[in-house]
Amino acid sequence: MKLAHSASRSGRGHTYERQRRDRAATALLRAQYPEFTSLRLEFSFSDAGPFTPVPQVNVLHPAARAYFVFPCPYSHCDGEFDLSKAIHAMAHADQTECTGQLQCSGHRMPDSVGKARCDLTLDYAVRAERT
Repeated sequence: MKLAHSASRSGRGHTYERQRRDRAATALLRAQYPEFTSLRLEFSFSDAGPFTPVPQVNVLHPAARAYFVFPCPYSHCDGEFDLSKAIHAMAHADQTECTGQLQCSGHRMPDSVGKARCDLTLDYAVRAERT
């Protein structure tokens, strides 16, 4: 018997599947950015809603994929945050830190109304250990 996947192929399910494929096709951190021995990504979120996602920390080591696209933490949003340009710029500028802010690129599915633009803001700080 074949079980159906609960996530829709449109919206969040499609985003996860694309991210899974893209991550698998991305080079390892040690190949893409050999100057980094580790990357620490710290995320904090803000929006106008009553429930804001908790802060997150991701640490990437040389064996990790050099994939810097993260899904919106809201389960009913199909958006993502792409830190690829920021990390690429940091690597090529010989910096060990970068900070910034990104808006979610997606839309949320409210309970009774159609899709609404996600207003979640990501404040990020990236710290690199260099060789």
